[in-house]
Amino acid sequence: MALDPSLQQPTLNHSPFLFTEESKFLMHVFATQTVNTLFPAESDLFPQRLIGSALNTPHLLNAILASACSHHGRLLKDASSRRRATCLKYTNSAICSLREELSGTKQKPSAELVTTALILSTNDLCYGNIPIWRTHLRGALRLLLALLEQQILLSTPINPFIECLAKWFKTMDVLAALSGLDVQCVHNPEDVLLGTSLLHSTDNVDDICGFSLDLFQLMAQVSRWTRRQYLYSSTGLVWSDPSVSGLELETKLYALLERSIPSTRVTNGHISVLELQSTHRAFTHAALLHLHRRVQMLPKNHIQVRTDLNNILDAVSQIHPFSLANILILWPVFTAGCETDIITERGMIQTRMGNMQSLGMGNFARARQLLHRFWSSETSLPWDAYFAQVGLELVLF
Repeated sequence: MALDPSLQQPTLNHSPFLFTEESKFLMHVFATQTVNTLFPAESDLFPQRLIGSALNTPHLLNAILASACSHHGRLLKDASSRRRATCLKYTNSAICSLREELSGTKQKPSAELVTTALILSTNDLCYGNIPIWRTHLRGALRLLLALLEQQILLSTPINPFIECLAKWFKTMDVLAALSGLDVQCVHNPEDVLLGTSLLHSTDNVDDICGFSLDLFQLMAQVSRWTRRQYLYSSTGLVWSDPSVSGLELETKLYALLERSIPSTRVTNGHISVLELQSTHRAFTHAALLHLHRRVQMLPKNHIQVRTDLNNILDAVSQIHPFSLANILILWPVFTAGCETDIITERGMIQTRMGNMQSLGMGNFARARQLLHRFWSSETSLPWDAYFAQVGLELVLF
């Protein structure tokens, strides 16, 4: 995939890092393609701050170069040993530099440390390396909490860049918990420090997540109930009927379906207003599908389940097949794919996931592989129970 020559490379003249032709090229890839694919709905302010910080921070810069290298390789379908060696070189440099800074006696929590850990985590997911990903995500959490605690002690207002980092972390964490029965959030979604006090509720669809921030706690609650339902049913016990609480949660989810788009979306970002509204609806309907199918245990052919599924597919149909907005909706699309036996719907989902994978970001390769395995199994088990039974892990981010 050719780079757009009209897009300028970031200014490298004032960086203490000695740039080679290779690292200059990868920095250009990150600035013009990778960062926009990571955050397709975000304005230029967050990416500019991210790149600007990297130019004076070796561990962050190397993490960015590793991310750009792996992204560019996936765009070109280049899985050569040379490509892997280059990515590994920058990844190892980032980790070594990160450890060196963390071991310093005067080291203080910083946004750059958190960003490095999050980039490494995201890169791990793209490779499907779940154990390493979880290690890096826990590291990102410790650094993020330390940074927030420092801000509170100094009575310093939380700046928008740190808020973006918190949303980046929470999106990965909550979606991981929704991706399997053996995975829980590494952080308590109801914790005040990284909860409502920081990620305050608004009526808008968020530019980082692609859905309303109000969905975080509701999706985490669906995940907890799903796991509880599975544990009880697998031991032959009967969990007390969650129907009353389930109806309350269902009502809250329906109330979130219509969310406005920030006024800045008229000029900023790389996806349309309609597409951002559609990603939010896809997530909300997927949460409802998870609630109906996994918690309330409705059969696949139940009218409510079919309605949820159709609503997800309708929302996805409003997103252009090759729009960067597709990066945001792996969990809703995968969930819908596992709940349909209709050939035409499976074909549509298969095509859409192929389009997603062509963008070179996210855990799409492993998701497509496991979706086909689930279809081929013809199991009667729900998809998360099936993957737990056969010992397969997946994170739909």
